[in-house]
Amino acid sequence: MWYVKNYNELELDELEQILGLRQDIFILEQESFFRDIDGKDKDALHIFKKTDSDIRAYCRMEVSDKVLISRVVVNPKYRGNGKGRELFQQGVDYARKQYPEKQIQIVAMSYLLEFYESYGFKVISDEYDIAGHDHIDMALTP
Repeated sequence: MWYVKNYNELELDELEQILGLRQDIFILEQESFFRDIDGKDKDALHIFKKTDSDIRAYCRMEVSDKVLISRVVVNPKYRGNGKGRELFQQGVDYARKQYPEKQIQIVAMSYLLEFYESYGFKVISDEYDIAGHDHIDMALTP
């Protein structure tokens, strides 16, 4: 089942799983040494698929003058069966429905450029480094 929750609605077990999953993927697997817990989770929406008590896929959505989809992760146990695409589509659909007037942006790892372009995202920045990995900003205009 898909969930969209703000920080205060998250169960403690969900928050622990989300932060653990992000740490496992971004910091340990990708060897990206950066501050993942950045103070933005409190004001963000958290979109995730949970089966039983297991979070399978997750992303964070920050809403201001734009919608920023970030921290997109799929639990390694569930990779290879379309969960990443399903998750990202859920996030984009939710953002379009709830914030139709806002531009949707992502900070993408450069090697995933074609994946995000398949959703209609366009590059809006030069390539830059975050924790040893090339990234690019992309946007989907309403």
